Amino acid sequence: MLGTEKFGGILSLTIAYWAMNLGTFAYIKKLAFPRDDDSLKPTIAHKESAMRFPVILTSLCLICLPALALSEYEAYLQQNTMDMQAAKQEFQDYLDANDKEFIGFLKQQWKKVELEKPQVLDVTPKPVNLPKAPTPVAKPKPRPDAMPLPIVKIKPIAPAKPAVIVPPVHVTPKKNMLVMEFVGHKISMPKINARTLRFNNKLGSKSIASHWQVLAKAKHSHIVKALKQQRTALNLNDWAVALLANQYAKNIGLNDTNSQQLFTWFLLVKAGYNTRLAYNSQAFVLMPSKQALYGVTYFTMKGQRFYAVSFDGKKINTGRAFTYSGNHESARTVLNFSGASDMAPSGDYQQKKLNFKFDNQQHQIKLDYDFALVEFSNTLPQLDIQYYPQQGLPAHTSQQLLKQLQPLVKGKNEEQAVNLLLRFVQTAFAYQTDGQQFNTENYLLPIETLHYPYSDCEDRASLFSWLVESLLGLDAVLLDYPGHIAAAVAFTKTPKGDRLTFNNKKYTITDPTYINASAGMTMPQFRKTTPTILNF
Repeated sequence: MLGTEKFGGILSLTIAYWAMNLGTFAYIKKLAFPRDDDSLKPTIAHKESAMRFPVILTSLCLICLPALALSEYEAYLQQNTMDMQAAKQEFQDYLDANDKEFIGFLKQQWKKVELEKPQVLDVTPKPVNLPKAPTPVAKPKPRPDAMPLPIVKIKPIAPAKPAVIVPPVHVTPKKNMLVMEFVGHKISMPKINARTLRFNNKLGSKSIASHWQVLAKAKHSHIVKALKQQRTALNLNDWAVALLANQYAKNIGLNDTNSQQLFTWFLLVKAGYNTRLAYNSQAFVLMPSKQALYGVTYFTMKGQRFYAVSFDGKKINTGRAFTYSGNHESARTVLNFSGASDMAPSGDYQQKKLNFKFDNQQHQIKLDYDFALVEFSNTLPQLDIQYYPQQGLPAHTSQQLLKQLQPLVKGKNEEQAVNLLLRFVQTAFAYQTDGQQFNTENYLLPIETLHYPYSDCEDRASLFSWLVESLLGLDAVLLDYPGHIAAAVAFTKTPKGDRLTFNNKKYTITDPTYINASAGMTMPQFRKTTPTILNF
């Protein structure tokens, strides 16, 4: 609107103009049309002169007034244009046609769905007491005309930027920004008044649609932009972005579960993720995943599983729930858990020493690992076993481990090199089942295997398989037995021992849980069992 001072200036000038003209006309009237008792007797010349005076004065005022008024008006237009642009920016998301169509979906009757029971991991009891392989007898010397086993070709270690261990950074809060902890980092996110974002109604299609409209009307594009900027800056995977959105909802002051879930849902949709909302006694977020999730309730819509993901580790109530069938046009990205080991290091490193013996020689490996990534890994739901060797170790720890193992396998043939890696994993890590250590089945990423005091068969198989491919460049697969996971390696020249064929390649069995076993040896209780071969 036009400013008070500007308006007052124009008004004052206008009043002065008319006051002056009214006074002038009164004087003219007195000169030109005197009363009978007035002694002044103007001449015709007086009258003409008097009539010309207001005309000149009026002309001068009309020239000056528009000039001043024009400059005031231009300033008004400029300010008004800026205000309009700000308003357009503020409401651009709400005015999006996708939002209007989506609100229409939400207002419709939500359908009742039956949440399906979660898939469970193998519940077959695992070995508690590990067998030890018999001491290998000395191999006879090869015949002079025998073809020598190929020397292992050590895979070049990919260069990585050295991780700089720095003390915790104290971020000074800036105006309109809040500082929060995330994956070991102090980050800044926009401040926002949470009072208007709270959901205070009974859960239902109309109340949720109305709340989406409230959220869409509020300024939010800068929040979504900040979320995406943090994803790039910290190299976050999709799950980390979802966690950040939920943690941000808590940090701005949304203290109740429903408000947190609705705002997390809103932010993830706006960030482009295919995210739904469902409710029974409380609201919860549903997301499809590129990987199969275990222990997570889900429902199937149009052939696609939507998982009731939990951001705090608490299980979502199973049974019936209500959800909608429509989808926000801009939200198409499916949750992908890959990249769990690729996030920016926090600098919170802990040390680990690993000792093992091979060919009567003692070796020690010293490693640093990022504890913040261990904590993040603990938020992951359980996934297919193939997922874990795919993630490998973070670059800093990976380089340390590979560089220390590299000289130990240098000059050895493939079988000797694989046996050294087997002995490393078999004996450098203490064994306990997940039931003993965690009281539940809990597959570990390689960085978690380094951190926790114990590991079991699938954790060792994941680490070993990753080492074989990363250091030796040989193809490895996982072997899934009832209650046990082992591995197998495709050698250039297949050594003697237990083997199997997969995709027209011969794989020799290698079991990193069978203590002191070499390539080609199967754990006794599984010799008559045919495993499922899992490629990764």
